[in-house]
Amino acid sequence: MKAAVFEKANSIVLTERPVPVIEAGEALVKVKRVGICGSDIHVLHGHHASAVFPLIPGHEIVGEVIEIKGKLENTFKPGDLVATQEVINCGICDACTKGSPNVCKNLKVLGINTDGGFAEYVKVLADKLVKIPKDIDLDLAAAIEPLAVAVHDVRKSGLKAGETALVIGGGPIGLLNAIVCRLTGAGAVVISEPSEYRRNFIEKMGFTVVDPFSDDFDDVLNSATNGDGFDVAFEAAGVPDALNTCLKYTKQTGIVMVIAIAPNPYPINTFDIFAKELTLVGVRIHTMYAFKSAAQIMASGVIDDEIRSMISRVYDIDDVVEAFDYAVNDGTAFKTLVKF
Repeated sequence: MKAAVFEKANSIVLTERPVPVIEAGEALVKVKRVGICGSDIHVLHGHHASAVFPLIPGHEIVGEVIEIKGKLENTFKPGDLVATQEVINCGICDACTKGSPNVCKNLKVLGINTDGGFAEYVKVLADKLVKIPKDIDLDLAAAIEPLAVAVHDVRKSGLKAGETALVIGGGPIGLLNAIVCRLTGAGAVVISEPSEYRRNFIEKMGFTVVDPFSDDFDDVLNSATNGDGFDVAFEAAGVPDALNTCLKYTKQTGIVMVIAIAPNPYPINTFDIFAKELTLVGVRIHTMYAFKSAAQIMASGVIDDEIRSMISRVYDIDDVVEAFDYAVNDGTAFKTLVKF
């Protein structure tokens, strides 16, 4: 089969690999679409501590079941269209037994610790499959995994209808968090984003968006909440000033969600946490519950327009090197997909 392989840091090649052989509890999926995620780019650049080269990346996968073995043979059949969740957990550690397999002590991730979806076929755990409608737009369906991240983030935040949300960072995950906040019924959602291209893009979606380096940054944020501060803030930028901005503009007893993966540790202003009794919540990947919910949202069509506008380009697998070059180096890239 054709497969895109990270041979080493900053090296991606299209090559031939054997089709995976599955065992009991596994499924073989013929990949239809796979999205390029920021974590794929971190792995490519050698910035992911647990990734081991050579590796087939990719975890934002939509495909067709070819073969399945084990107890779920009667649940999924060859020909079923599915989305695949990337969490590979042990099932016996403290986190798993408490219902948080996404932070399993022995966590592995498809496309980071094991071969993933930038190949014609991928081997996945059968209990990580979710059926999706046969007539779904495959390009849109490829957004199920990143949408699940946002669903998990917003649910963990406890955001309620009518409350206000601040999102620092207008990349794909930050924007998806804003979209889910709006679906949840947020009274106001403000996005902070330094890129002029992204600000213009986000504004067309109907969000209030502001340049964090502009003179009116403080006025825009205070105006959205009448100076009270936001109920929830989402740090989706991964840069030193982002978390401190969240702490500053979150109201007393508010929630700050730490979403982004920062490349290096950085200092934060703990006084705001103390003085306002803020709660900091870390979030990682998502649960299967959030993943299934994201699949239902995509099947409903309620955010089709938003997701479709986020898809910048769709490349054929033969052009996967070009696809990664575009995703990494082109400032207009939002969501880049590869098709088979």
